[in-house]
Formats: sequence, structure tokens, C-alpha cells
Amino acid sequence: MSAGTGPAAPDPDVDGPDVTVVTVTYDAAHLVRACLDGLRAQRLDDVTMSVVVVDNGSRDGTAALVAQEYPEVRLIAHPVNTGFAGGNDLALADVTSRYVVLLNNDAVPDPAFVASLVRAMDAAGPSVAAMAATVLLAARFRPATPDDDRGDVRVVRGPDGAWVEAPDGPVRLVNSTGNVVRSDGYGVDRGWLARADGHAPPREVFGFSGAAAVLRTSALRDVGLFDARLFMYYEDTDLSWRLRLAGYRVEHCPEAVVLHEHSASSVEGSTFFRFHDQRNRLAVLTKDATAGLWGRALARYLVTTASALLRRRDLAEVRLRLRVLGSYAGLLPHLLAERRRIGRSAQVARRDVERLLVAPGPQADTGYRS
Repeated sequence: MSAGTGPAAPDPDVDGPDVTVVTVTYDAAHLVRACLDGLRAQRLDDVTMSVVVVDNGSRDGTAALVAQEYPEVRLIAHPVNTGFAGGNDLALADVTSRYVVLLNNDAVPDPAFVASLVRAMDAAGPSVAAMAATVLLAARFRPATPDDDRGDVRVVRGPDGAWVEAPDGPVRLVNSTGNVVRSDGYGVDRGWLARADGHAPPREVFGFSGAAAVLRTSALRDVGLFDARLFMYYEDTDLSWRLRLAGYRVEHCPEAVVLHEHSASSVEGSTFFRFHDQRNRLAVLTKDATAGLWGRALARYLVTTASALLRRRDLAEVRLRLRVLGSYAGLLPHLLAERRRIGRSAQVARRDVERLLVAPGPQADTGYRS
């Protein structure tokens, strides 16, 4: 297989734990207890586990809370916020277990979460480099009524209907069962806002969501870790794409479930989110996609930026997009060097990986996202 972005993970230690769980925190004192309590409650049976928390320079006492209340956890207190990508890399660079589980600090795992992932990876064989967990929205929902649409109640619409958040609602909705990439280059959560009790996707999926997944340490040693320059958003799609180019596969483990407080640690729709989401989509396509897909996506971005200025007169959007393009241009030497390196060592042609991309479909209502 092939080498890629970031430092390589060390060789697995046969005398170490079976799995290392890594969670990255930033000003998350109000979230991290539920996450770590969920890890304490894991039913592991014969699976051995260690937990690492990387604190990205929190100012709210998160690191002190973890050190005082969870002494069994290895704490990496980093003075600077290096984002989701860089924070995870701080832990992944030293992991010697056979597997590593990524878990968002705003996610609470089911008691069988870790053992389910480890056993599924053991059964899958070495060609499967990663498995996405079943990530459900922590909130419960009830069916929306006509009165909800006429009022100020927030209604969300997914593939199976319209829903309203309700503490005692009978319905759980899916956040993600892995990442897919559309043929226009956009990455999306598979299953977003689908009813959890009716969502039964194929086991194979393009990539994993960094919110909850397991990775094979030997595969990380082969292709490298997250690209820390991305900071956050699309870093999981990038690593998944590099794994695919190296000849690995990604699957979904339906038995491994977490409840996720969606956007509790970062706000979708914010300028911060939109900047990193837009820039990193272009960056990942530059590194990993065929020249045709990369070129079409970049051209479309330039055209829509011009349209925002000339037709819509949306100056705030234009300023954001110019920031995105400026930052993207600054990253371009790194991205092109990575593209060459990935291409030289790829075991699967880029065009063959892109056969896994899906056509754009109807978009679920984004009203749930803040």
C-alpha cells in the first residue's frame, strides 16, 4: 500500500491494549463528562482499551476537569488549538494499539460501542482500514403537524418526513452512518435526518465520519494521519479518500451506536464553519480527485463567487469567498506536493475511486443546523 499525508503511526504493540479511544476537546467542560462517563460504562468483555483526551488549549478548565475526575485517562494538554485534525494527530502519532477509535467530545457511546467496533474489525480482515459507527442525533423527535409549519416551531425535513424536536418524541434521526462524496465533489453524511429505525444502508461506504469511527493502526502507518493544515471539516473525507487510493476499504458497523449533540462543539452555518468547509472541500479535491473533478469544482466556485458579487450583490458572501480563495492559494504548494506524492504511491486509480461517488440528490432540510 502507500504512504501519504502526515506522520506515520507507530507499529502496533502486541502487548498493548486492543484499542485506543481518542477524543479531542476545546472549551468542552460542559460536554466531556457525558462522553467520558460513556467510555467508563463500556461493556468490553475481553477487549482491552485505553483512552486519550487531547485538550486543544481550552480556557474553561476542561483539562483540569479531565485530570481530576478521570485519572485513568491519558491527558495531552496542548497549549494551542490545532483543530480536530491536528488534535487527533497529537494522539495518533503515539498510538500502538491495533485499532484506534475516534469519538467526538459531544458524543455519548452506547455501552457496546467499543467492543462492537473491535470485533467487527477483527472479523473484517486487513483490507478494511476503517469502520464508521452509527451516529444518531441525541435529540428525540415527533412528527410535525400543519400547525407546526404555521408557527415558530423549528421543523426539520428528512427523507422520511418532517419532524419537530420533542424530549419525549418517539423517533430518533440519523446524523451519519459514514461519509459519502457526491459527483460534484461535496461530502455529505450518509443517512442525514433519516429515521433511525428504517435506515439500513449497505455495509460498504465511501468514508468514515470523524464523529465516531474505528481505524486500523497499520493502515494509518501506511497512508499517514490527518492533514493538520485542514484544521477541521473534510479532514475525515481526505483520510478516507487516501485510504481508498491506497487500496483499502471502509465499512459501516451498525451495532456501534453513539448519540451526538450535533454542532455542540462547533456551529454549522457560522462564518468559521463556512470558511473551513468551503476551503477544505477545494483542498481535498486538489489532493485526491481526478484533475477533471478538481477543475470543475474550482471553476464552479469562481463562477458562483462572481455571481454573488455581480448578480446578488452579497458582499458578505463575497468577502468570505475571497478569504477562502486566498487561504486556498496559500495552501496550494502543499496540496500539489501531496497530490504528487499520493499519486505516485496510489494502488487504485483516481478515476476508479470516483466510481464510488454518488449523484447529488434531494437535500434534507438544514433547519436543524444552527
